[in-house]
Amino acid sequence: MDIPIQKLTLLYIAGQAPGLRRSQLRDAALATLSMDYFDMATALDELADAGLIHIGARKGEEAVDAHNRSVERCDLTEKGTAVLKALQPQIPPATRRFLTQYLEERGLQRKIADAVTAKIDVTPDGQYEVTCRQKEGGDTSFLLTLRFPTETMARKAAEMWREHADYVVQTLIRVMLEQPPRER
Repeated sequence: MDIPIQKLTLLYIAGQAPGLRRSQLRDAALATLSMDYFDMATALDELADAGLIHIGARKGEEAVDAHNRSVERCDLTEKGTAVLKALQPQIPPATRRFLTQYLEERGLQRKIADAVTAKIDVTPDGQYEVTCRQKEGGDTSFLLTLRFPTETMARKAAEMWREHADYVVQTLIRVMLEQPPRER
């Protein structure tokens, strides 16, 4: 079986980091400098069409991207695992070492991104409800639901939560624990 190195590299990344977001798979592949964006996109589409990689949102998962769409995950199929196992020696050792290190360094970022979610829903009265959630060890450690009068405000709040969850939580806790200002 002859598979171009770009496809083998994508299979390797998906095998090393199951459930990786599509965007993270893309970033890792491009970081190898062995392909450009168009080569990567074509190779990934062909792998999905051949049934070697499954790309899609997971049932029941609340993670959404910046556009409030369900996050697409990349997983090897059984067929993809078999192909990777047979052809992995064709991937240059330097590339495998680089990817292993790259994925390890970014592993914590991936876990944090998956633990922090913001979901926007339209309420019956036409407002926009943002549900901010942070999970630790599979359990919800922080949950906050806010309503906004406009979609723009809701999207900005959701983006702020996704990008700066630690800051938001720290600020909220600090404000809730300090002395309230005296009324005059």
